[in-house]
Amino acid sequence: MRCDSFRELAHFYRKTLLEDVVPFWEQYTVDPDDGAINNCVDDDGRVISHDRYLWSQGRALWTFSALYNRVERRDQWIDIARGIAQYLYSHGRDNEGRWLYRLSKDGRVLDGPISIYVDGFVLNGMGEYYRATGDSRAAEIAVETWRSVSNRLANPGSYGIAPYQLPPGSQTLGIPMIFSFFFWNLGEVLQSDEIKQSGLRLAEWLIPTFYSRDADAVMEFRSIYGGPLALPQGRVVIPGHVIEAMWFLISIFEAADLSQYQATIAECCRLIRRHIELGWDAEYGGIQLAIDIEGQEPVAWQKADCKPWWVQTEALVATLYAYLHTRDESFLDWHHRIREYAFSKYPAPAGEWRQWLDRFGNPSTSAALPVKDPFHLPRALIYLTNLLERLE
Repeated sequence: MRCDSFRELAHFYRKTLLEDVVPFWEQYTVDPDDGAINNCVDDDGRVISHDRYLWSQGRALWTFSALYNRVERRDQWIDIARGIAQYLYSHGRDNEGRWLYRLSKDGRVLDGPISIYVDGFVLNGMGEYYRATGDSRAAEIAVETWRSVSNRLANPGSYGIAPYQLPPGSQTLGIPMIFSFFFWNLGEVLQSDEIKQSGLRLAEWLIPTFYSRDADAVMEFRSIYGGPLALPQGRVVIPGHVIEAMWFLISIFEAADLSQYQATIAECCRLIRRHIELGWDAEYGGIQLAIDIEGQEPVAWQKADCKPWWVQTEALVATLYAYLHTRDESFLDWHHRIREYAFSKYPAPAGEWRQWLDRFGNPSTSAALPVKDPFHLPRALIYLTNLLERLE
């Protein structure tokens, strides 16, 4: 796995994407009956449930559309994306335009609109699909979803964040993290300043709201009124969320106005390194899921010492973004250390990755949704390849 140049590293990531990861999803998960993907599969590709989590359908729509837009214009990828889009057109929303959480294979609603994150992933997928196809229905649905989400975000308490829960009196990092990025990207695709500005406002709000100067950390929860949350959850830091959020912000700020946001981008880079250091397990390697910033036990987060795949993939992307903007070699050092851990622990024989490991590197079960979907790993590989092309 030793790569001596950006060109070689880009080739390595592209090869992993096209020869291992994407073939898994093409071979094992596309359902010919309704166009959706089977999002409950094991590491060997065996379907373990036909429940449709629309969180995963939105993610898969983005990924296959992005493969077509950003990697190669392969007909089979846009055909898969089209099937997912048609499924979502037919099954996805309630009468108020909110995206549902979980359906049965025959379309029965098993869980209603209990998570605004589903709206985010579908909105993101629809925007990328519109970019690939010009399908006006995707654009219309994306804009309708943006309006619906914006209205709910303006009314705290009007939405859920399943599979997570908001502690009483709190606000969560996940909201500005994903919606700043998704709104900005949708605005770019649709050339809408209004939508882009809604994402930029969330991006500008994130660090001032969730950063604790005393802890030098970005907290997962803050008080709804601003400042610390006086609960055990108020001490929780999710390093992977922060690392992911920081590269989202960098991508927004460099596109919005690089000269205006140079100092903020530099702070994002610093916080990437800070949270890798906070989460890195010096004894066993890998970045842990959650920590208590005061070192108290137990951590008020499920399976805090586990090492999910997505944390490592987001750190790989973030370290390259940070190196691109700083040329600080320590970010490349971290990138290679994380890559060595990830590629020695997560790849499974069928081509995709095991998703959850315990602290010691053994396979573990998820603390979130019981799904496997094509998102964090293929998205990371797409972005890594593009970033390395920029660096080269």
